[in-house]
Amino acid sequence: MAPIRILHRAGNFHELLHMSEHPSVDAIEADIWVMNGRLFAHHERPIGRFLLGNRGLALGVDRVPLEVILEAVQGHSEFVIDLRSWFGDPAPDLARTLALQLDDFSHIHVTCEAWRIADRLREWLPGLNVAYSIRSEKQLRRFIRDVDDQRIRPTPVTVRHTLLRSRRVVQELRARAGRVGAWTVDDVERGLELSTWDVDAIVSNQLTVLNAL
Repeated sequence: MAPIRILHRAGNFHELLHMSEHPSVDAIEADIWVMNGRLFAHHERPIGRFLLGNRGLALGVDRVPLEVILEAVQGHSEFVIDLRSWFGDPAPDLARTLALQLDDFSHIHVTCEAWRIADRLREWLPGLNVAYSIRSEKQLRRFIRDVDDQRIRPTPVTVRHTLLRSRRVVQELRARAGRVGAWTVDDVERGLELSTWDVDAIVSNQLTVLNAL
């Protein structure tokens, strides 16, 4: 079965929301933060009304409200929310917004680097697709160990693709996670390799990669 093809950060920009209708895109992804009690998509970290990026502080004028993205993907594609946390816990705000905006969550997926936030979100919205994000070898080993020791429940994962070094690693993760995604894959040959290893979802910045899958 072909992996879900996810266009990285497309939800972060108003001008890219139309990519939810592209034939090579099964889902768009966005970095979602809480700012002043509302949820917005942007890559930079928020500090009050400002965004902290590589060039320092800037007004967050280009941020995309979550509600706008939900409307843009409706009937066109799935939507992957990379739920980001800075000082607070964004889970209550996201759960409340999704519950108010949607009757059906089946096209929504949420990934969290802070696993405790993923767990809380799953408690509030049991029907929501929630996954742990794994960035490092240490996190990968911790996930396998904690599932085996029953300290955490089996949970889908999305993994930095360089950590998926063989089909066996993917199989070992799937036995504990159920579903395994890979990010961020910007090489066609690597994308095809992961697809033959039965990775369930592939995140890419490149349409050429998504089109090849």
